[in-house]
Amino acid sequence: MFIIRWRFCSMRNIIYMLFFIFIVLMFCRATAYSAEPPEMRIGITLSGKALELSFDGGYEIMNLNTGASLQLSPGRYKLVFSQGGIKILDRAGDSCGVFKGPLYLAPISSQPSEESFCIHNAVYGSEYRGALEISASGGEVKAINVLDLESYLRAVVPEEMPSSWGNYGGMEALKSQAVAARSFALYNQGLQRHDGYHLCDAQHCQYYGGKSKETDNTDSAVNQTCGEVLTYNGSVIEPHYCASNGGYTELPQNVWSSALPYYKSVHDPYDDPDNPLGLNNYIAHRYSTWEASIPLKSLGSILAAGGYGNPGDVKRIYVASTYESGRVEELRVEGTHRDVSLRKLDARSALGLRSQLYNVRAESEPRVWIASAVNNIEKKECFPELEGKWVASGYTINKMLTGEEFSVLGDGVKGEVPCLGYIFSGQGWGHAVGLSQNGAYNRSRAGHSYRDILSFYYPGAQITTCY
Repeated sequence: MFIIRWRFCSMRNIIYMLFFIFIVLMFCRATAYSAEPPEMRIGITLSGKALELSFDGGYEIMNLNTGASLQLSPGRYKLVFSQGGIKILDRAGDSCGVFKGPLYLAPISSQPSEESFCIHNAVYGSEYRGALEISASGGEVKAINVLDLESYLRAVVPEEMPSSWGNYGGMEALKSQAVAARSFALYNQGLQRHDGYHLCDAQHCQYYGGKSKETDNTDSAVNQTCGEVLTYNGSVIEPHYCASNGGYTELPQNVWSSALPYYKSVHDPYDDPDNPLGLNNYIAHRYSTWEASIPLKSLGSILAAGGYGNPGDVKRIYVASTYESGRVEELRVEGTHRDVSLRKLDARSALGLRSQLYNVRAESEPRVWIASAVNNIEKKECFPELEGKWVASGYTINKMLTGEEFSVLGDGVKGEVPCLGYIFSGQGWGHAVGLSQNGAYNRSRAGHSYRDILSFYYPGAQITTCY
């Protein structure tokens, strides 16, 4: 009996010990993913099909397939597609050789984190930290910036939120942006949305401008939140954020499709343009309220171009249903050929509206539009304040800008002003899911900590230190 009982007790103790170890491991999984910031691979958007580089320090370029390397002296270089490989040209245009990619450019310095290189034809930045992976396909050269997550964030946060806010009570907002951006990067790191890299440098990922965009305020925000991410049930969340929610946060399923448990749709007085709390230092976003005019003659072609079909002559346009927040669930367009239904984000995308929180006038109204083109890019702007004003042509013939139609010929573009248009009046800028940057700014100015800010915009999520 003694032996059997001893064995039973030992087995029970072993089970308890295994359960304890499991709990510890799960806790560690949620709080410490690694000792160092993970490596990020960022696709760099280039202007043209070549890659134009320069650096002041010593750099080595290695062929990742063969291991062969070439040490490059400080200077400027151009890498072009050549015979299925990459030709490296120096400043004088002399060839340094043709290499089969991919190539890997890295600093020789013993302190590589202090070195940087320039990409002269990058669209969103100029100077970059870390290393550069270079490949060639389809007749063009492609570049991927390889660097640690914290260095990456130093160039993301100032692009996503004004660094100057830190000088006017907004440091906690900058820290909340740093945590959200870090979480966004880690969440997307494992999704394999892009071929060969985790994120690109454009808006639909996160704006990334390289070392030249770094500032003291945003560096401080990144450093003070180092390694902190938003998690739910031990996993990094999908942290959406936008410029302004117009006074009401939104559920992701009311914008896109899938619901997520760490979002709610609630009133946000710190981003409400009516300032219901009566805050003395309240800052209204420049698009906290907005108005857009969609030309009546263009509406059908706009909808057709978006794949929704041409309704023909528009007879009526109206909001058919809304969500609790007031955002439009369905916008209906009745036409002579067909009716068109725009649901959730469709109207905002098709019509170029600032947000999903809007109403539309029942009748079309005259609006004055100025049409122009600079560098072959057509631009039309609406100026309702010009209605009823007089203009003089080149022949000194005066004409009042009224609802009558007449043509103006600008630099490469022809338009009609004024014209009838449907007037959309709205609030906020963006999808309103998750962090409102303007709301975070007002909350920071009101004394809220970044933890308080994140708790409001991501209810149910926890702040976890992952390295």
